Amino acid sequence: MTAPDARISVEEFVLPSREAFLRDLDLTRPELTDVKAALERGDVEAAGRACIAHFRARPFTSPLLTDWPARTPDPKFDTARADGLLAGHMWDGYSIYEAPPTGLDWYGSPLSCLTRFPVLGTLREAIFHTGDPKYLRWTVDHILDYMDAYPIQDFAGHTVREGWVNHTTVAKPWYWCMVPERLTELSETIHLIRRYPQASDEALLRILERMVQEVAYLRFEIKSQVDARHNGGCAMIYSMAQALAILDDFARTPAWRAYNAGLAAQYFNEAFYPDGMCIELTTAYSASVSLFQQGMAYALRDEEAIRAIRGKVKEMVVCMVALSDPTWWLPSFGDLYAHQVGEYIEPPLTRWLDLPWAETVRRQTYDGPLPPFTEWPVRGQEQWCGYYTMRSDWEPKARYMAIDGGPWGTSHQHGDRLSFVLTACGAKFIIDPSSTRYASNEPDTFVGRQPSGFLHNAITIDGVDEFMSHNRVPNGDREAKAPLQNRWETGDAHTLFVGSYSFAPLKPVRWERRMLFVDRAYWLLQDILTGGQPTAQIEQNFQFEADIEIAFQDRMTIATAPGGARLVLLPLSGGLVPHLTVGDKTPHTTYWPNGTPTTILSTEDNHDQIHGRGWTGRGGNRLLPAPAVTYVGSVHLPASLTVALIPLDPGQTLDALPEITSQVAGDKITWALPIRGGRLRFVTDVERCLVEP
Repeated sequence: MTAPDARISVEEFVLPSREAFLRDLDLTRPELTDVKAALERGDVEAAGRACIAHFRARPFTSPLLTDWPARTPDPKFDTARADGLLAGHMWDGYSIYEAPPTGLDWYGSPLSCLTRFPVLGTLREAIFHTGDPKYLRWTVDHILDYMDAYPIQDFAGHTVREGWVNHTTVAKPWYWCMVPERLTELSETIHLIRRYPQASDEALLRILERMVQEVAYLRFEIKSQVDARHNGGCAMIYSMAQALAILDDFARTPAWRAYNAGLAAQYFNEAFYPDGMCIELTTAYSASVSLFQQGMAYALRDEEAIRAIRGKVKEMVVCMVALSDPTWWLPSFGDLYAHQVGEYIEPPLTRWLDLPWAETVRRQTYDGPLPPFTEWPVRGQEQWCGYYTMRSDWEPKARYMAIDGGPWGTSHQHGDRLSFVLTACGAKFIIDPSSTRYASNEPDTFVGRQPSGFLHNAITIDGVDEFMSHNRVPNGDREAKAPLQNRWETGDAHTLFVGSYSFAPLKPVRWERRMLFVDRAYWLLQDILTGGQPTAQIEQNFQFEADIEIAFQDRMTIATAPGGARLVLLPLSGGLVPHLTVGDKTPHTTYWPNGTPTTILSTEDNHDQIHGRGWTGRGGNRLLPAPAVTYVGSVHLPASLTVALIPLDPGQTLDALPEITSQVAGDKITWALPIRGGRLRFVTDVERCLVEP
């Protein structure tokens, strides 16, 4: 085990010579006989040629690497983006840069992630589809220029926690965010270009030498990130496995691979809850972490450490399936923008785990077996991550809701506890507003993380939105240490979620959210507010997708999707009045994350993000206006705010709304909720609720 503050020395990872690199091969292998013979007669140059001749010809069958021979080049492939790179139009995922004729500035350009090779994927596609040597020459030169700009000796004495400045300054290549993606890009690139004679033996040797040394550096540093359960640890495990697939001929590779498999098993066990969700609890990040780990599990499935955690891997796949909505998208709880479920399930894994219905979902089709559950967690399963999903079925027009009722998560937290998303009739209606990327130097940039509680589908009390703590909660206290105790039950004609949040110590108010899915057709949302003050000014927010049109009829909200489907918000108690906000740039006070009022929603690279409600993102460089409906008003405590959420298929009129009635007896209200063949009774007061058939 490496101490967290240990510093790696040159001797531990830098190869002193080409001969040392070649002698690091497993020279007992028959296929390396020519290399061994050349070294024995002292001809290092001939040994290098023999090494690369073998490397060019040998097969690679790792599922972690692209199977280039299995792909078919597209003669109509669009090379515009690759041509732009050759002309100097650079990017790094955040900023753009026009490289001067004198060449790329590896130190002073505004490309913070330049050293993780974000452009190589574009060049690989151009090389593969066209075979034009100009793309290969540029790719090789780019890699070698990096190596010249940052000699491997410069890594000595640095840890992976050093080297970041901001999003417009090139990060040092030893920083944790640079190392794994760079090794991934190098592995995929050299796997492709070795097939082309235009890639010289010397260039391939230099790249392989650098990969061996960077893996040795990573081998020293990786444990600290895995012990911290950081998503960078996951990326490091994966990239090291990819690099070791390329470096399969080296004597140290089997031991390094076994060590890496052990770290992968540790990460599986410590960074994922028993229900298969990453403790980070940011769906975009967590789903990507899950995908990396799934790929690792399958690639290393024969390692003893991985065989032992096969059940945990299965739960990770089930989790991704359960979170997906009927349009196949995952909700974007937390930073960035989560994508479709097919991107988060490793293809061969469903066969290894014997999950044929997961394969149907991965392919995003309906021509195979469908999942055997419609609620998750399934009956009898412990609640850990706090994400809950309920749906009518697995058809494209299904009713679906996901609720965030868990802990804050270990990173990228948002004030989204008890927030929810709703998809129905083929349309995404209510969303948890997603963010842009973190930074950009493009002229039309309007970036935002959107972390504040008032932006989510939550409650605000007297202007106070959700906050983690008056004093920021330590990272270790932002995760579940035992199964959650939210109420989660399913009956023949209902599914019920009940969770709570306290605004103390800033406001002596407790908020309980009840979400009842009635007959798999519509929902009854009830927000119960109790506490030690007589009245409260309430804001009950509903953030809609950008393409939804909003109309009000009395206090009823009618949300219409492009295809004609509608979602009706029908207030049944509370007396609040709806207000529509779209793309408000007015500063809005938030108490997220530490209970202190501010209009600065988030700060990135000294840029303050300030705005109001009515935005969503797509992971790009600017937020998009999106309608937010906020029900506002003053209530006496205790208070019960009840809203029916009713989807309507295209062509259905408001006459199709269910006739919901209620009877009051003292403090209790009994709701009569229409279902097929009768009515469901929902008995509520401020302390409890009960479903009666």
